Amino acid sequence: MGNLVVKDNALITASHKLGETEQRLVLLAILKARSMGDTVEQLKDKELIINADDYIATFGATRQGAYKSLKQAVMGLYRAEWGYKYINDKGNVAVRYERFTQSAEYVQAEATVKFMFANAIIPLLVQLERNFTAYEIKQVAELSSQYAMRLYEFLLQKLDRKTGKGWLDIGLDELRFRLGLLPHEYSLMSNFKKFVLDRAINQINQHTDLTATYTQKKQGRKIIGFHFDFECKEPSKSQEQDQDELTPRDSQEQEIVAQNNAYADSIGATERHRKNLVRKALREHRQAKKERIARLEAERQAELARKKQEAERAEQARKREQAKQAMLEAENQAFIAYFESLSSDEKEQILDDVQKIILGAMTKGFKQARSNNTAHTFPMYRKFFKQVMDL
Repeated sequence: MGNLVVKDNALITASHKLGETEQRLVLLAILKARSMGDTVEQLKDKELIINADDYIATFGATRQGAYKSLKQAVMGLYRAEWGYKYINDKGNVAVRYERFTQSAEYVQAEATVKFMFANAIIPLLVQLERNFTAYEIKQVAELSSQYAMRLYEFLLQKLDRKTGKGWLDIGLDELRFRLGLLPHEYSLMSNFKKFVLDRAINQINQHTDLTATYTQKKQGRKIIGFHFDFECKEPSKSQEQDQDELTPRDSQEQEIVAQNNAYADSIGATERHRKNLVRKALREHRQAKKERIARLEAERQAELARKKQEAERAEQARKREQAKQAMLEAENQAFIAYFESLSSDEKEQILDDVQKIILGAMTKGFKQARSNNTAHTFPMYRKFFKQVMDL
């Protein structure tokens, strides 16, 4: 199934009010009919099948959302009408209404919509040679407003392909007719602009290949129509980005692409579905890789922070110990200076008293240090000196 939607301009300008999902189903059916090479005669009374996978691959819906949308859209698709103006035999403007489909059904177990186009609309969908409008379905894939989808086609019909620009003048009544609006719907101009025009223009500018603006046409104070100016956006960046997303960057991604291509072949996926499968798999792989790298970096940073914290604690402990030793050394030097300031008799008396209270193995060492006149300098004997000296 290709990606190019082609419609006769008579259908583009016709009046209809298909909802978002109904329009999407019609677009998918047009693609399917064209890919099968059907002629007008071949397509008459031919059942077209649209499954949930087609819908998901093209419009990016969730599986549950696709099932729900298809089921709800079937009745609307069957009841849908399109109308067009023509000059009758008496020279008067007449409006004729035709059906979009002659039958429609939803098979819940298969998540599939099956329908047949009404014979009157088939010539406007296939074997078109002139007066038609064509665009890639991806341009409207993200439009959620049914009016945005219609307005995009109106504008595209007036696009000058050489300049990439275009304009459209349209009366209010004609615009409302094409959009299938009943007289009571958005009858206030403020509501019409807010919920129909502005929303449609915003979505077209955000999601399609066109940038559009509009101005009001007035007769006195009354708005009687609108003038639209639009031009094509530069496509290169989005195309390059899309190509980058689908291009494997290493051997692991090459394997992922190969696996998904094999799966796409096994289910007979469309080219768009194939690309979406590959894109989704590569995105998930790259996201997981990005998260893994981020996690490893976070762990590395946490380890660096832990080591830094340990180093800071060790440095603080070293400084505390250094301060402690400095204080002890200061106390030691102060004691030595005080002891050496005493008279010889006072020193000898203190040394005698200290020797008396030192017991065991320390006695021999003390006597040796005393004979060298250094006993008072050893911290190991300090407590005995302080005890005797009442310090």
